[in-house]
Amino acid sequence: MARPWPRTPTARFERWRDEFVQHREGHAPTGRNFRVTSDYSYQLYGTHGGRSEATTLEDLGYLTEVESRIARSQRVVWDAHAAEVMVAAAEGGLEATAEALREDEQWIRRLHRDGRPVDVSSDAARWVSGVLGTCPPNPLIRAEEIWGLWLSVVGSRRICTGVRDQLILELIDAGRPRTHVTRTLGWSYERFQRHLARLEDDRVELDRRAAIGEIPGVIGLEAHRSTREGQA
Repeated sequence: MARPWPRTPTARFERWRDEFVQHREGHAPTGRNFRVTSDYSYQLYGTHGGRSEATTLEDLGYLTEVESRIARSQRVVWDAHAAEVMVAAAEGGLEATAEALREDEQWIRRLHRDGRPVDVSSDAARWVSGVLGTCPPNPLIRAEEIWGLWLSVVGSRRICTGVRDQLILELIDAGRPRTHVTRTLGWSYERFQRHLARLEDDRVELDRRAAIGEIPGVIGLEAHRSTREGQA
């Protein structure tokens, strides 16, 4: 496949780059007008049907469906970002575009290889349109602003997996058969075992840090018991 980018930047790209530098300086420290916040990630989580309370195996199955919906939105936003980067690279070339966006050249090659036409029927495409509605016709600026949206969708997915993982531990602690949990997740048993081992290791480490006071506002159970015994 022929390269989609020239060897040297065009005059149009130079203008885009100058506008992009001014845009970043005007929106310090993130470099973009779009703000990535935990509140917005929670909003996106709710938009995909996410819930904060989950206690049953059925809830676990539901959270798996929510994560799949978020992953599809994540893909749409990724594709929209890739499309803008490719427009920029077609004028600026690989090296100049990578330098302007502060990305690795291989990253842009990956975008070119893996990017797909944007699914315009999706809700995520409408979110992208909302972000682009605030942007000038500059693909560098547009790519950067869409990246903020992508980070927000990633944040909503992390919220989902956090609720899911906590529920996994609660179900296992309650004696729910691991095969039932695995089947609900739609995973192989080997994948589930590896994931559960990581969750349990993380919980042990969190308890250890809480016990020695490394987590502000949290006190480990053993430390709490020792304090009460000392006061008795």
